[in-house]
This record gives sequence, C-alpha cells and structure tokens, in this order.
Amino acid sequence: MADLVKNRHEIVFIYDVKDGNPNGDPMDENKPRMDETTGLNVVSDVRLKRTIRDYMGTVQKVERPEGYEQEVFINGDPVTSEQRAKELISDITDSKKYDRQRASEALLKKCIDLRLFGGTVPISKLNMSITGPVQFRFGRSLHRADSVFVQGTAAFVSKEGNEQRSFSEKWQLPYSCIAFYGVLNQNTAKETLLTDTDVDFLFEAMWDGTKDLITRSKMEQLPRLLIDVVYNDEKNFHIGELDKAIELKSEIPDEKIRGIKDFKLEISELKGLLDRYSSNIMKVRYRIDPRLKLTLNGEPFEIEGLLEGKTEKLEK
Repeated sequence: MADLVKNRHEIVFIYDVKDGNPNGDPMDENKPRMDETTGLNVVSDVRLKRTIRDYMGTVQKVERPEGYEQEVFINGDPVTSEQRAKELISDITDSKKYDRQRASEALLKKCIDLRLFGGTVPISKLNMSITGPVQFRFGRSLHRADSVFVQGTAAFVSKEGNEQRSFSEKWQLPYSCIAFYGVLNQNTAKETLLTDTDVDFLFEAMWDGTKDLITRSKMEQLPRLLIDVVYNDEKNFHIGELDKAIELKSEIPDEKIRGIKDFKLEISELKGLLDRYSSNIMKVRYRIDPRLKLTLNGEPFEIEGLLEGKTEKLEK
C-alpha cells in the first residue's frame, strides 16, 4: 500500500543561468521577466513546473507504489484537457456507468503531476478541479540583473532570391541566480493521493530536470542548492518565506556578477529560524553543488550543520 504524505514540507530551490533566458515574456519581445522596481529577474512557477513535467515525462522511475503510475497529464500535446483525460482513462470514461469518484481516483493514480500540482479536468459527470498540494511562488534572482539585447547573423536568408542573410535577435541575461520557494500541504496531499515516493521524484526532477534543459536559451542552467524542511507528522505549521532568509553577498556590484565564484550565500538568518523552530521539524534534507560557497555570519559554513542532528543529504 502506498505511503501517503503526512508531513508538511517547505522547499527552497536555487539555480542559475549564464548567458541565457530562464523565462521569456511572450508579450514583451520574449525578454527575460524583470521586476522593474527592484531590478530582480523573475521566473514564473509555471516555468518550474514545466521543467519538472518535462523530466518526469522522459525519465521513468522503476520503483513506485502498487497501483500508481507516473504519467504526466500536461505533456505538451495539442489536445484539450478533456481529450487528454479520456485518452488516459478510456477504460473508465468509455463506460456509461462511470462515476466521479472512480474516474478521479483512476486519473490521480495515473498522473503524478495531478497528484503534485492539481489541475482542471472538464469531463462530463467528472468536472474535476483539483487543488495541488505543492505550490511555488514566482522565483526571483537573489541580486539585480541586467538584460542585454544580442544580435547575430541568421542561418538563412529571409526570402528566396536574397543574397544576404537576415539577422537573429534575442534578449538574455549575462547571469542570474534564482531562488524558488514552495510549500507542500499534507492535508491537500491526502485528497490527491500524493505519496512520499512522488515527493522524492519531484526533488529529483527539480534538480536533474534543470540540468537537462540544454537549449540555446537555457544552456548553462545549473541547480545549486535544494533544501527540504520536513515538519513533524500531521503538524499544521511551517515557518514561511525561508528563501528570504538567504542573502547573496558579493564584493562586486550585482549587475557585474557572472558566476558562483563571484559571491557567497549567507545563511545565518535561515539557520536561526530553523534552530528557533526545531521542535516542530522532523528533519532537513538537502542537495548542494559543491562549488557553491555558504557562510554563517561571514565565516565559511558546511550545510551539514544547518540543523544539529536533523540534517541529511537528499538522495536521488
């Protein structure tokens, strides 16, 4: 029998991109999304979920709870939500006697992204509107970043008969280190049948899926730090805004940062919060790129000491 999630989780995920565009705005020349007031680069939660879905759709986990599958409901195919649902559970929806409970359970057990993020399925007699237990805020860079306009020569001429090739144009960021914050609500997880195995696969997809985004606009996009704070069983509590407790420190102006060698992440506030609420925390799990440098009150710090006796490496 599957082990349904019974713990609340708080998630911080930090990755970076060099000479790329982590999330273009199609309504604004596909420029990198920016907060014009603060100068921070912004990445939507939809972009992160797409990264996760793309990975899950191409990499199949061998071990999974009996009766569960790891299909992806939103797989990029040009179909309606209803068509996709009927395709996945045709044995049920083709029946004249199918009911909402049986159909929704079958669809949830089949699709891991519905168990994680929820969704809307407008099938007659079903009409599911699922609230996902895992939600992320928009990601924001930990420093100010400048977008630049880059022109080049295109591979082909613009039309037959032309002798000179046209120009290619794009907007990109020289560098951006982006932090995402998320919460997993264990109460909602029971409604979507989310399992602990699903959660582990989520973290694998966040880390390895980010590395798998080898496209022209997302080349050199690398995961740097993943922190998963697991609270005590059935505890309706989380600290909140843990991403705000991590501060990027650099000796050069923000806009001149070009890689992780140019800064360190100060985590004294984060450690202070975890220590203060340690009685509510079961464990803190992590993955880290060894090239990333952390400091505690300005001094070098190893992440294994984040919460005494409760910190462990997040295995793939």
